Amino acid sequence: MVDRASMRLSMVVNPPTDRHLEWAAQVGVSDIVIPYPGVDPAALAATCRRIASFGMRCTHVERKLPHLGLVHGLSNRDEQVAGIKTLLRHMADSHMEVLCYNWMPDEDWQRTSAVAPARGGAKATAFRLADIGASSRPTVTDADGLPSVRTSADKLWEHLHRFLDEVVPVAEACGIRLALHPDDPPLDEFAGQPRIMHTNAALLRATQLVPSRANAICYCVGSLHPAGEDVIAGIAALGDKIAFVHARNVRGTAADFVETWHDDGDIDMPAVFRALKSIGYAGTVRPDHAPSMSGESNETPGYEMLGRLFAAGYLRGLFDAA
Repeated sequence: MVDRASMRLSMVVNPPTDRHLEWAAQVGVSDIVIPYPGVDPAALAATCRRIASFGMRCTHVERKLPHLGLVHGLSNRDEQVAGIKTLLRHMADSHMEVLCYNWMPDEDWQRTSAVAPARGGAKATAFRLADIGASSRPTVTDADGLPSVRTSADKLWEHLHRFLDEVVPVAEACGIRLALHPDDPPLDEFAGQPRIMHTNAALLRATQLVPSRANAICYCVGSLHPAGEDVIAGIAALGDKIAFVHARNVRGTAADFVETWHDDGDIDMPAVFRALKSIGYAGTVRPDHAPSMSGESNETPGYEMLGRLFAAGYLRGLFDAA
């Protein structure tokens, strides 16, 4: 059995209404993941107090982090670095633990459908590269367009190294772990733009650029598996460099996949949790993208509440079975 005092269940609550926070607490969520909160420390502190009133902790920041200037080396990159340093200090003041970021050269994860059929008539997100042109991008996840630059893979690595050189010392001082999320979809190139962060080897290389406990990984099994990566071997190889885990299941390959129910895809989820137990993982696991259920609006594909509540219960069962 996994020690629940070490491995914990986290969740994005969307939208964060009182009822949704109550639901999260009722299914055993202990840690709440919030999107980029801006740079107002009072607002962040108020959010954390509100979450605490439901018996949970606000411990992670993830998504919507201003980062394209950093990734592409644009004129606003220094401003964005300063903003992240400020955010880390505010997170420390609110006793938070993890800042999850990505090095994707676009705004967010991409899908070509939000209504792919799933079990029982649920609606799932899917990606099919053949459905888009070389210069166009899907918009079902509400991401903005690419910047008007093309950055080489070598430059993406160079910019990441520079970013980590500047930010890791601040994260160390604040007691915050930076958790780098892999590319989604996990392609070598997308819309004419190279991508670098979709293999176990790339994630390990990123941690070695600036060796530190603060320079860590968000291990997303559903992003890596479609790329042909062995996620069980990846967990073993990265070990204590994993600071955050995203659990989602998929069926297919990097160029053509659908996100399934957590118990209904190609990934052996029980084996994933046994692997996490074997490395002594002591962070949180959050149920990532799940199908939308009947009656839900599907306005936020992958992030409607009911499917992820099912996933939370399934993951708690895996905690006990590992």
